[in-house]
Amino acid sequence: MRNLKLFGITVLLGVVLTIAFAEDNWILAAIVGATVVATGWLVAHVYPRDLAPPADRRHENTQRRRAGMKPH
Repeated sequence: MRNLKLFGITVLLGVVLTIAFAEDNWILAAIVGATVVATGWLVAHVYPRDLAPPADRRHENTQRRRAGMKPH
């Protein structure tokens, strides 16, 4: 399953669960549920890929480029 489709399903599930527990303001509960799930996705999927500082990533890219330039 693609990440975008899975993201949509989990956001929808978060909205449904918060509406199920809400007593009065269902619209606010839906907004809060979607926001909490979207934040969780950002932390789980985007943050770990962005842990390396830019200098390290530049060094890795340079190493990959140099490895590709070697004659075989």
